[in-house]
Amino acid sequence: MTRIALVSVTLNAVNPMTRYFQEKDPDMKIVNYLDSYLLEKVRAEGGIHDESMKRMFDMLSTACADGADGVLLTCTIFSPYADYFSRLLSKPVVCPDKAMLEQAAAMDGRTAIICTFPGTVDTTRNMYYECRRRLGREEAVDMVVLEPAYIAANKGDFDTHDRVIREKAGELDGQYDQIVFAQISMARAAKGLELAHAKVFTSPDSAYAAIKKALGR
Repeated sequence: MTRIALVSVTLNAVNPMTRYFQEKDPDMKIVNYLDSYLLEKVRAEGGIHDESMKRMFDMLSTACADGADGVLLTCTIFSPYADYFSRLLSKPVVCPDKAMLEQAAAMDGRTAIICTFPGTVDTTRNMYYECRRRLGREEAVDMVVLEPAYIAANKGDFDTHDRVIREKAGELDGQYDQIVFAQISMARAAKGLELAHAKVFTSPDSAYAAIKKALGR
């Protein structure tokens, strides 16, 4: 059985990704590593500094030492360092959001990226632009921040979280060809969502394809 480490900084990412992999591939065993204080620390310090980087690397290295075949790093803020972590560690480190952005960047037409956590906006935009540059495409995207959804999720009110995201996606449909749900925690809001025009991108689908590719399967 393939052992996949899920390294996260919020429970909001753990549950949807774990459920998805359990349903998608029973031969993959998901083992969770969580530092729920790390996101708060990054927010308080205004970015990633030495101590927060050390805490993240400690989780990743522990996961590899525990026998993971591959690692899924679910935190968008640390996504730009995934390739660096992979070079330092014995196992591949894959970021679900980066894999998703690569898919969306290859599409034609207008793209909107919805974030619920304001701290992920710059990182997500930069990663998307990096993907577009590699493809020789224009660096254009509209970022939409839905902080009320983030606040609702932190209070455990996932019905409100999902409703806010769904309503905004409905408003954007027709104006955009792609709508990207930037964070893994937003994936549940896409379940059953039907739009007339735009294609919705979520992290779990992209994560599964990316980790299989990284493992050479």
